[in-house]
Order: sequence, then structure tokens, then C-alpha cells
Amino acid sequence: MLLKCLLLLSLAVSQAFGLMGKCDHTPPLATVNTPLENRGYYVFNIENAVQKEGNLYYTPDQTYVLTVTSRENSRPFRWFMITAEDPAVDNNIYDFGRKFADVGSLKTLDTDWRSRYSERCQNTVENADNSAKTQVEVHWVSPKHSENQQQVRIRAMVAENKEAWYTGNNLTILLHMDDQRPRDSPPLPIRDECNLCSEARYEVIFNGRWSRLAHPRHYPSKPDENGYTHMIGASHGNNFTLWLQGTNAGPGLVDLVVKPTPTTLEREIIDAMVLDGGTRTLIRGKKHDHPFMSKPSHSLFRVDRTHHMFSIIVGMTPSPDWFLGTSKFELCDEDGWLEKFDLPLYPWDAGIVDGVSYESPKSMSQPVDNIERVEIGSFDRDSPFYQMNLNDLAPFAILQVRRLDVYPLIGIDCSEGQNAEEELQQDAPVLEPVLAESRQSLLGESCAGEWGEWTPCTPHAGVCGPGLRTRTRYIQNIDLYVNYKVGNSSYNLIYFKLIQCPIFLYLFFYYRYQRVGKVNKNLVVVKITKIQKQLSVKNVL
Repeated sequence: MLLKCLLLLSLAVSQAFGLMGKCDHTPPLATVNTPLENRGYYVFNIENAVQKEGNLYYTPDQTYVLTVTSRENSRPFRWFMITAEDPAVDNNIYDFGRKFADVGSLKTLDTDWRSRYSERCQNTVENADNSAKTQVEVHWVSPKHSENQQQVRIRAMVAENKEAWYTGNNLTILLHMDDQRPRDSPPLPIRDECNLCSEARYEVIFNGRWSRLAHPRHYPSKPDENGYTHMIGASHGNNFTLWLQGTNAGPGLVDLVVKPTPTTLEREIIDAMVLDGGTRTLIRGKKHDHPFMSKPSHSLFRVDRTHHMFSIIVGMTPSPDWFLGTSKFELCDEDGWLEKFDLPLYPWDAGIVDGVSYESPKSMSQPVDNIERVEIGSFDRDSPFYQMNLNDLAPFAILQVRRLDVYPLIGIDCSEGQNAEEELQQDAPVLEPVLAESRQSLLGESCAGEWGEWTPCTPHAGVCGPGLRTRTRYIQNIDLYVNYKVGNSSYNLIYFKLIQCPIFLYLFFYYRYQRVGKVNKNLVVVKITKIQKQLSVKNVL
């Protein structure tokens, strides 16, 4: 008796709210309970879906157009229903514990008064009146996050009258998730470990493409205020995340896209330069405002076996909190370091400020949303991406990644199965790895003296945390430093890239040049002070 009551209750809930079970497409006014065979009278189509080997595939978080059409104007239909569902709903409609997959959402067109959202079934659109129709159009937004081999079934029903209504295979579309990566995905999968016995130096170039010609809809009314922020990023290991889809934005990202200032984000990257991975190189490129937004921003960085990927962020102004970038771009492959790649970039929403367009009034999101792609295919007419598809959207920037040099590690055992921690545990003292540089060092023995001793490390705050220490050497042959303008300036500050230091501690270096004397017109003595940031740790017994 109890089981019968539960079954009746489940049927009542399903009929009333459409929250579970397979949607019944029988027209409410039908006098016949069995559908007729659709002999090609009506056609159900989907646009932009990819067909491969006889199957249809969809891309996550994209908009697709569904149409039901009568082949003959003399056979219009008056009622219809379209439902998106998980095919697994056929297995057991009374399984209370089953969680069906996300099947996306159906959208009615705001210009089409003939359709409405169904109150009988979930994820269903139906007719809003009884007028004669020869075609209806509905949009389907595919799921944002789909599991591998996920399927979505979309069924349609059309009814000519109370006695003639049609369903079946030729009014059903079965879609498979396309496992092809989105257009703005890096070319290599993320690796847990990189086994290459070398380091590499890269250049990353950000080329802006945001313009009135490429993105005309709701382009900002004051283009003189348009611009890109600084390009900020880092080369890093698996245990560092600059930003990631589906997670909350950190303080540094928020400051870059909202204020916009890069200071907080840069400090987060520098503070993450630790022994067990973290970051290695701070990537920083110039900001560009209108009318110089098409000028490239460059930056150099270095990667190794531990820090074998990079991430960057570039904010867009004006916008609510949108940015361009890539997260965890893998550079290590089994055969070597990636040589080059061009990556199209599209806007991401940091989830901090509400807004649908570039110049939307800003209001803080309550609660804060996760980082997600800006809604492409939005049904809000104020959106620049109103009813668009990512495949039809021109990129807002092109990120060029170019490998410049590869430096084999000499004196380091890169045999399979031995990692950095095992190397550190060896009894012999660990020395700085020797890099087989292919280019002549600027500080050659013929022009530079030996480095002096390091001064004690002084932490920024207290006894633990990031700190500075310095050492000095003297250079006499100034001709090698003409490019740095040392001979024409009494003081010059130049930032260098991160390099690897003893005990695998990755440190941030920069050099301060100061002219201290002159022997003759061809010989100038220059004092170079090398300032080192490292991690000072207090031993606690």
C-alpha cells in the first residue's frame, strides 16, 4: 500500500512540476492517445551541430537553432512541444535517487509570441496559442560543463488538430558531446610531471583585436576610453593557479580588472616563488590604450621541469569585470618543449561585477560568482553577444607563444624515476645547474670581475617571508653595455628574468648600474649591484 502511494505521489509531482520523468507530449486537447506516423510532413532540424560518422555533436556552452517546419503550407500545425532531456530518463522514471545530467536550456525568442515555456515539463517549450503555423524556431544553449560521452536528446511534437499529432524518430535529435577542445584551448594537455632534461626560454606576445569593425554590436560609445590593462602572468608548476574557470577570482585578479592596477597580482606571483614549485617568472607586458590597442605587448619568461606551464591575464576597459587570458598553458611535451602556437582569446567574466555589456552600470555581484566565459549567445538584447555562437565570434586578441632557446641541463641526473626531491636528498652539496647557453654571456670573464660575498638576507617583515640580499662586481669594458645606455646615464635600472639559484630556490633578480669612475674615453668603471629576493625561513625547534 505504501509503495502504491509513493508511485502515485511521484506521478503527481512529475505531472505538476515536470521535475522528473519523461515528459508526456500528448496534446492536452487530443482525443486520440496514440500519435500518427510522420511521413515526412514535418521536419525537425538543428543548425551548427557537427556531423561525424553519422552522429551529431555539440560543443559545450554554445547556442544552437532548432526549427520545426511543415513541408507543405497546406498542412500547418497548431500545437507543438520541444523538450531537451537526458536519454537515461527512459531507464527508470521513478528512481528518486537518480541525478540526471545537465542538458542545457531551451530559449524562446522575445520576438516570437507563438511560443512559451511549458508549465507541464522541465526544459520544454510549447505553443502559446492555437494559430496555424508552418515554422517555429527555438534556441538551445548546450550545457556549460559536460562529462565525456554525455548525450542530450531533443524531442519535438507537432499537432494538426485533436486527432492528428506526430512524434517519433524523425522528430527526435540525439546529440553527443564533442570532445574537441574549444578554439581558445592550449594545444597540449596538462601534465602531472615534465621529464625533459632541459630548460626553455619563451616570448609571449599579446596582439589586441578588439575593434568596432570586428565587434560592432554595442561597441563602446567613447572609444578613446578603450584599452587593455598590463599583461600579467607567470610561468609556474601544477600547484599554482593564477585563475581557473569555475572558481572565485583572487584579490589580484579583482584589482587588475576592476580598478585596474597590477600591483596586487604581481605581489601574489612573486610571493608564490617557493621551493616546492609555485612560480618562476613574473610575466609583465605593457598596457595599451586607444588608439594604440593593436600594438603588441611582449614579455619573456623561462620554464623548466618543475615550472612547465604559464598563465596570463589582460583586463578590458570599459567592461564590468571582463578579461582575456589563458590558464595553465602547458609547454612540456614528450618530445620536447612546444615550439610555437597562436591562441585566439575571448572574454571571461571574473564574477565580481554584474553587467551584460561593456558600458553597463556597475554593481557588485551578491554573492560573488565564479569565473566563467562571458555569456556568448546571450538572449539579452543589451549584450554584445546577443544570440551569437563562439564559432562566429571574432577573437578579441591573439596570443603568440614562441620558443626562443632550449638549454640542456648539464651535471643534473635526469634519469627516469628520479625527481628534484630525490636529488636534494643526496649527500653531495647541491650546486646551481649549469646551463649550456647557446649565446655569449654579457658578463664575460674578459670584462667583469668576480662577484663579492652576499650580504645577510633581510626579510621584508619580521623573521620570515620574502627578503633581499645583495652582492657587487665591477665591469670595466663599457662597450658591451651600449644597449643599456650605461655610459650615458649616471643611474640605470634594468629588470632581468628569473633564474635558477642554488638548492633549486627560484629567486627574483634585478641589477642596478651606477657609473663610479672613468679611466679614459674608452674605459669606464661601472659598479653593478645584484639584488636578490629569496625566502628567509626561521628554524623552530
